[in-house]
Amino acid sequence: MNPPVLLLVDDEMGVRESLKMVFNKGFQLLEADSVDAAIAKVIEARPHVVLLDVLMPKSDGLQVLQTIKEIHPGCAVIMLTGVNSQQLAAKAIEGGAFDFVGKPFDVVDLRQKVARALEHVAAKVPSP
Repeated sequence: MNPPVLLLVDDEMGVRESLKMVFNKGFQLLEADSVDAAIAKVIEARPHVVLLDVLMPKSDGLQVLQTIKEIHPGCAVIMLTGVNSQQLAAKAIEGGAFDFVGKPFDVVDLRQKVARALEHVAAKVPSP
């Protein structure tokens, strides 16, 4: 069985590198440093989970969330942000995000949220 596909979307290379260290086992990792690259990866790879930065150049992460959910409604999107606001979290969840994580992120918490997202995605997929 193929490992789940996890797409890491952040314009900061350091954040993507940190996430790659956290999820270096058990996943097929893809990364995107821009909105356009993220959308292309979603279309091409159909990831199970997307870790998406809220503040991206040229676009707001909430708009990108909406586009991802239109293209691939079955994936779970976890929003990442350095602006830890309840209002922003509520907007993300209302917009279809699976969850919301503040930066700097707690590794154990983030792993648990990704695991729950994978369970959620698996529950939606009918068994063969």
